[in-house]
Amino acid sequence: MIHIAICDDNASELKQIKTIVEKISLIEYEIHEYTDPNECIQAIEQGMIFDCFLLDILMNKDNGIDIAQKLRETHPDTPLIFITATPEFALAGYEVNAARYYLKPLDEVCFLRDLKKILALAYAKNNDYMTISNASGLTRIRLSDIYYIESMLRTIQIHTKDKNYTMVGKISKFEESLRHQHFIRVHKSFLVNLRYVQNIFKDTITLDNGEQILLSKHRSKETHEQLVKYIQEHV
Repeated sequence: MIHIAICDDNASELKQIKTIVEKISLIEYEIHEYTDPNECIQAIEQGMIFDCFLLDILMNKDNGIDIAQKLRETHPDTPLIFITATPEFALAGYEVNAARYYLKPLDEVCFLRDLKKILALAYAKNNDYMTISNASGLTRIRLSDIYYIESMLRTIQIHTKDKNYTMVGKISKFEESLRHQHFIRVHKSFLVNLRYVQNIFKDTITLDNGEQILLSKHRSKETHEQLVKYIQEHV
């Protein structure tokens, strides 16, 4: 799922924009509405990660360009679309790397055509990541950085190239969501990223960072088959 933030201090116009966005289907998304853009920034400070911003410029208390600069501090590459009443800030939009600049009232056909493309790219990028929630807040982790996921009692440890993340959860949930992302359940306590499997010998899987993972006997056949399939697809 991707998260779209709409910031416009005019509640009526915000609702109109939301209604248009909701005409987009086939992509799973959630819309977050803010009549005060500072509430959007507060949500980010609390760990929220957005995949697209739709932002007015002329707001009573805030300038949309200034808000965009703040958003860029935490979301440097996230698509940012200005929807405003005047063209005078169009050049300033380039300073914050705005993806599009639309004038009100919206040309719905053009807007939806462009937004579909932008959200499709955001959705594809989103599928390369997983977002977890733990004591540190929300964290987005690149799937290709994960070596393996380990279940310990009621907690989950996600082992990545740079650090480990701990959270409350069930490994079965990760197994289901990562089924088509080259992850395989090799043991009741381990879910392994096939990208990093260096060797399988008897009941031991060795990863290319040297770590060894226990392989269950009843999961051995499927693990070997999936590894061979992965290698064939990526040669």
